[in-house]
Amino acid sequence: MNTSPVFLDAKPVSYMIGEQALDHSSKLLVNYPRYVLLVDNNTRNYCLPVFREHLPEFRETDVICIESGEEKKNLDQALFIWKELTRLNVDRDALMINLGGGVLTDIGGFVAATYKRGIAFANVPTTLLGMVDASIGGKTGIDFGKFKNQVGLFVDPVSVVIDPVFLKTLEEKHWQSGFAEVLKYGLIMDRELWQWLYGKDFHEIDFWDKIIVRAARDKIDIVRHDFEEKGVRKNLNFGHTIGHAFESFFLKKETPITHGQAIAAGMICEAYISEKMTDLECSRKEEIVEMIDKNFSRLSVTKEDVPALIDLMRQDKKVREGKLRFSLIKRLGKAVHDKEVSTDLVLESLEYYLHDR
Repeated sequence: MNTSPVFLDAKPVSYMIGEQALDHSSKLLVNYPRYVLLVDNNTRNYCLPVFREHLPEFRETDVICIESGEEKKNLDQALFIWKELTRLNVDRDALMINLGGGVLTDIGGFVAATYKRGIAFANVPTTLLGMVDASIGGKTGIDFGKFKNQVGLFVDPVSVVIDPVFLKTLEEKHWQSGFAEVLKYGLIMDRELWQWLYGKDFHEIDFWDKIIVRAARDKIDIVRHDFEEKGVRKNLNFGHTIGHAFESFFLKKETPITHGQAIAAGMICEAYISEKMTDLECSRKEEIVEMIDKNFSRLSVTKEDVPALIDLMRQDKKVREGKLRFSLIKRLGKAVHDKEVSTDLVLESLEYYLHDR
């Protein structure tokens, strides 16, 4: 049964979340003298028709199309979008609508924030990962030198429209990718959400609207209190210090994996570190690992790959004075951040990941 979407005026961003959000989103997206839609080759084919069906006022809007994939979230793509905006004579009063997953909202926000010193942009995420994570919070950026999000800005969109209707267009691997971030919210701040999910295979879940609204509100809550990631927002990095190293490692090998696959691997390693450093109960660590293994296969890495992974971690934005810093789990639903972790313990966690299968 359809329900009304949730509207949140979380200044400076307005959110419309849930079933029929697109149908109620005109008031968030109109009232600009000019519009341009940013899509990739997948969302152009599968999501743009849905967007225009629900919002016919955008049927004649100019469209810029980029290539999809994390490996394309780079300076060359940003240059292409800047050139297209210039060719179309888009001025500073325009609104750019980013219609796509996390890669597209990251690069779209970055380009909008830098074009002519900044034009307004709105995010309409089309993947589960985009809906519960990437489109929320004002992180924009591109990868550089095969390092994740090496260049970017904190800049809020004016609005975010999150409608599960787009999930019907989603490949299974992208459902799975977003599910990793949903699990993370349960672990770091929302024990009830974890209880909804525990023991389930993501294929079996049939209440995605409820999950998306809950997870999106969890992230909005954190971001409202710590936009620039100086404190509690760092808890969102659980699984990401090691996870981003895995993601960059496979990107360098030109065999990219999804963000969710990388973060799932990172959460296993960082749950191990949590057990050693925060007194997370062993049974809880095993519960976390069991749930992740139920939904994600282990990555194909070997002991010989470990030095490269450690080197990649040293490029992580959370490194301070050469020290690796982690967000860890203290108990289910409670995280701590800025925990300095020794290289030896990181190596131990990777050894655990490789051999505890």
